[in-house]
Amino acid sequence: MERWAVDSSFLIVRGRNYISIAAAEAAARQWRAALMLSFAKLNIGADFGTRAPQGQLADSGRRILQEHVPGQLRQVLDDVHGILVFPSEPTPLFVTAMPVRAVLSRPVQDVVTQALTLVDRSDLVLDDAQLVAHSLFASSFSEASVDARFLMLMMAVETLIKPDDRSDAEVALVDHLIDQAKRADLPVRERDSLIGSLRRLRKQSIGQAGQSLASRLGDQQFSGESPAEFFKNCYTLRSHLVHGKVPRPSREAVGLRAATLQIMVGRLLSHRNIVVADDLEDGQVDGLGI
Repeated sequence: MERWAVDSSFLIVRGRNYISIAAAEAAARQWRAALMLSFAKLNIGADFGTRAPQGQLADSGRRILQEHVPGQLRQVLDDVHGILVFPSEPTPLFVTAMPVRAVLSRPVQDVVTQALTLVDRSDLVLDDAQLVAHSLFASSFSEASVDARFLMLMMAVETLIKPDDRSDAEVALVDHLIDQAKRADLPVRERDSLIGSLRRLRKQSIGQAGQSLASRLGDQQFSGESPAEFFKNCYTLRSHLVHGKVPRPSREAVGLRAATLQIMVGRLLSHRNIVVADDLEDGQVDGLGI
């Protein structure tokens, strides 16, 4: 391996003289693993391109560059963010074709008009959970990683979730199991941990409560699914990402879900019950739909 060249943003490691493509790819994966571990040990964050969006130069653009590069014949290659294996001859010319990021904008007057419909409610207050959810929602727009964007949006929804009690029959069954656990011949630490887990079963699961929350959007459709079904599928995808399901969900699948999830979260945040200061004392919540 050659020594690498470093500037303020990029690190390039380049090797040569491998006997086969497979050998080159194996060496690249080995170096990537070594660098990942080294960066982690030094507490440095780095994007190795494993899930990064990739731009690609069109064939016509590649031919133009090959024809107009002065000097000897050179191969024109995409400067891939990640591992790239290529012939060493002829000398390569790397071209970066940055992926396009679409930005959807709205006239500022739309925002002002919408705000004016609410600002007269001088007693309007967002609770702490809603403030956190709005912050996560806003931050997701500037997140380049599609996985991080999707998970941030799921966090925004989960921040709003307040699980209800299960049915009386379900709670009675859980309480029965708790009584049995209390009498079990187990070490105190393990027994208390088990009892704590059982007590949490008195409430809905996050998946169930999330579907109930999403159902407040009525008969709206998201990717052809009802709000509850869409959240259920998003929650399954979240579990696959967070718990390391193999094979990992594709970047494209996550990106499609994230794009639609962003719309649903925005509607939840603007449609959800908004706490009004006058009602805080008696525990009532005044619903305000936007």
